[in-house]
Amino acid sequence: MIARRSFLLGSLVAGSALGLGACGRADPAATGGQLTVGLTYIPNVQFSAFYLGVDRGIFKDHGVDVTIRHHGEQEDVFGALLRGDEAVVFASADEAMVAAAGGQDIRSFATSYQTYPVQILGLDGTVALPSNPLEVLAGHSLGIPGHYGSSYFAALCAIHQAGLTVDDVELVDIGYTAISALETEKVDFIAGFRNNELVQLASRGGSPLAIPVMDDNEPRLVGPSLITKGDTVADATLRALADGMAEAEQAVIDDPEAALDATAKQVPALSDPGQREAAAAVLKATSELWLRDGKVDVGIDIEAFARMGDFLTEAGVIEQAPQNPYRVV
Repeated sequence: MIARRSFLLGSLVAGSALGLGACGRADPAATGGQLTVGLTYIPNVQFSAFYLGVDRGIFKDHGVDVTIRHHGEQEDVFGALLRGDEAVVFASADEAMVAAAGGQDIRSFATSYQTYPVQILGLDGTVALPSNPLEVLAGHSLGIPGHYGSSYFAALCAIHQAGLTVDDVELVDIGYTAISALETEKVDFIAGFRNNELVQLASRGGSPLAIPVMDDNEPRLVGPSLITKGDTVADATLRALADGMAEAEQAVIDDPEAALDATAKQVPALSDPGQREAAAAVLKATSELWLRDGKVDVGIDIEAFARMGDFLTEAGVIEQAPQNPYRVV
């Protein structure tokens, strides 16, 4: 909760007494102008804050001219950032910490998803669970895209929180076939996203099982964030971008239809009413992840980053947590 959190970046909506000072509009001359921001997936409604922020000129009002660059399906998450083709990338902070521990000079400077998005999902939400629900994994198979990335880290976290070891759970690499893997009983559970696979399962009329991989009030992993390379971009520019993202997220919440319209320019399939309805469900689930105590917040939780470093080290994902996994702007 906020009383236990140390913020480096105040939220636009809640005010910034916890970090930045007043969130006034930035002077374009002071922030450095144009920024290419990488989005690590094909166009999707989950990125609607960026689309709406560009369409409405929200980022420009804060002094940054944002150019959006979508990654290819096989593209390395941080490759374009490290090459200098992107100034900022929107990616998961846990993946950034692993890359930083491996020697890459990258750091998170704002957190978009204040709630970690990956959960343990199953088809039957009516099944009786033990007092620690994650113990249900014991002796069962758990599908993950592969032994890398956020879904893998979330699976390890769930196993740890259940008091189990990787020998107690069969981790199965299923690529990006989570829903079909569940429905065809290839795996018993999946590590899936609250704003993706869980929405899909719920839309099929069932009662899916959804178990958080950790206590959301004391997270051990940090999700989608704004990440930059070293000190290439000025603090004022990064701060302006973060403030713009917070304002854009609030704009999405205030006017989801406008967000869907902005997304439709990137995803023409949303002209179909059924596709738009499905996207609206994903948008609602996504926007809920932006909130901290009911308000949009892009602040970095220092304690969560410390816990994440400890966990990834304990789990053997990294040998040692990087000294500077986040950047103060």
